[in-house]
Amino acid sequence: MVAKPGFLRDDDGRLPNVVLLTVDTLRADHVYGSAPADWHLTPTLERLAGRGTLFDATRAPAPATKPGLAGLMTGSYVHRHGVASNFGSVAATAPLLASILAQHGYATEAFVGNAVINERSGLTRGFARVTSFVDKTKVSNDSVGVDQAIAWLADPPREPWLLWLHLMSPHGPYNSSPRVAAAEKLPDPLPDVALTPSQSNYGLGPIIPRYQILAMPPQSAAYRSRYRDEVLYVDAQIARFLEALDASGHGSALVIVTADHGEGLGENDYFFQHGWRINEPSLHVPMIWSKPDRIAQGHRVTSTTSLVDVLPTLLSGLGLDAPPLDGRDLGAALLGGRPDDGVAFALSAYPNEVTTAVRGTWKLVHTPPPPRPLPHDHWYEYYPKQESWELYDLRSDPLETRDVATEQPQVAAELRERLLAWEKVNGLPSGSRGTPKVDAGTAESLRALGYLD
Repeated sequence: MVAKPGFLRDDDGRLPNVVLLTVDTLRADHVYGSAPADWHLTPTLERLAGRGTLFDATRAPAPATKPGLAGLMTGSYVHRHGVASNFGSVAATAPLLASILAQHGYATEAFVGNAVINERSGLTRGFARVTSFVDKTKVSNDSVGVDQAIAWLADPPREPWLLWLHLMSPHGPYNSSPRVAAAEKLPDPLPDVALTPSQSNYGLGPIIPRYQILAMPPQSAAYRSRYRDEVLYVDAQIARFLEALDASGHGSALVIVTADHGEGLGENDYFFQHGWRINEPSLHVPMIWSKPDRIAQGHRVTSTTSLVDVLPTLLSGLGLDAPPLDGRDLGAALLGGRPDDGVAFALSAYPNEVTTAVRGTWKLVHTPPPPRPLPHDHWYEYYPKQESWELYDLRSDPLETRDVATEQPQVAAELRERLLAWEKVNGLPSGSRGTPKVDAGTAESLRALGYLD
């Protein structure tokens, strides 16, 4: 089935209202569709998926907020938007979702709970107003953010409108929600490991990153339980928002729910952090699209997709011209089709510059030699001594523990060719990325979120 441009418009041809709801640090395997069947951590998203289309195999283009959202908002990779880490800023020449929709008459409003999403990030360009619900102590409160968004829904300035709500609860520290007995009793698929509280924020090794240290036993299972509490809590906040959306008479809006990236919970010796590794827990994110009478209901898409596909899909569905983009149009999938697997590329958000190409169940990971100099000498202990190309079969090895490149030389060679071409376009490996200097206020916010040591 081929999706005709503009199929997401209302019956009278008008452009629809659009809700973009992103959740920081939300792993796909904790959300309906990819989570164990008996977990039920996200009943709200399960209901939303029943009214729309669920993408089971979406990857973020980077395991960090700014580059992940830059890929979503620009429909492209770093060579177009220029954001390789949480210290970057979207290039002034890069087209952005909000800017494009504003040019077509959309009223635009954003409510964000992450301090790095600010005017300097470039991510807010095109929004008439951006309200942060991060308080003076650098803490985000999703309940407050949802209240603010609900209040706006009661009297938007005009139609059509774009509302972006970026929730924060699953991001560390895991202290924004109450303990939930249901989450505490869930079986833990990973071994319980005693952790050492650390003065480092990077989570490399059996440690608790400094920003994640809580008044609780320093055990990995306890922290994973707290993460699940946060997922339950953010799902409840999404429920409040969606109920208000319907009650305010805007139930016909197009709703897109996804995440900027995932989170390491101990896999590959990476604890309660994101950015350095590009393993599946860090990159695999949920994605749901829903609009009554326009998008297939209860449809699940298992094809490999990326956050960079959001903008081209949206613009095509709205019948709006798109600038040159890297993502592909998934409109046919929204109508019940099953597209071929795309190739989802990603880049780590630190100077290790590890890259990956994922297609179907195959994942190729390229680890370049360590760059010199590094901003922190102790980082060298985390770098492999030599360059490597590793191929994983995610179907049989979801934790990425066994390299099968020699057993599947044709798959490895094909993905390597694709990844090398992508790296060349994106100027990788550069071998020169470090931690840029930032002002004291920005540095404080970055440390509170674990982005800076």
